[in-house]
Amino acid sequence: MSENINQVTLALELLVTFAGVFLAFMLDRLIDWSRDEKIKKVLLRNMAHELIRVKDDLASEEVKRLNHDVYDSAVASGRLNFLPPEQLMKITNVYAKINNTDIRAIAVTVAEEAFDQSKSSHSRQEYSSLRNVFNARKQEVNKLIDELLTEPWLSRYVQKS
Repeated sequence: MSENINQVTLALELLVTFAGVFLAFMLDRLIDWSRDEKIKKVLLRNMAHELIRVKDDLASEEVKRLNHDVYDSAVASGRLNFLPPEQLMKITNVYAKINNTDIRAIAVTVAEEAFDQSKSSHSRQEYSSLRNVFNARKQEVNKLIDELLTEPWLSRYVQKS
């Protein structure tokens, strides 16, 4: 009889140990999930603010560089991995266009400086052509940002003014 009691006791001890280890693993996963959700929320909030700031820069008549440090930092730190693939694709596509438009802004600025120095008709044409392309890109990027900011997973982080 004592042998049966020892077997039951051993089985209970193993069950309690297994339950404790399982609970510890589950709590660890819950803590990781909670931390990841906080990181994701902060990332999306910061990106929403950055996209609004880029929209404001695009609205300006003056040619401005389009600052996208939040996105660049998220790429460098690997924080974009916290986003689902669909969201990641949409954000990456918009930021690729922002980066391209930023490069165009640099080209326009350089062409403007060349025109100011030489005052030649060739530099005027090049500046005018680059400025037209830049303005078209500004409109395209502005539309893409508007579409992205209306996505349900990002729109909750856009502050209403």
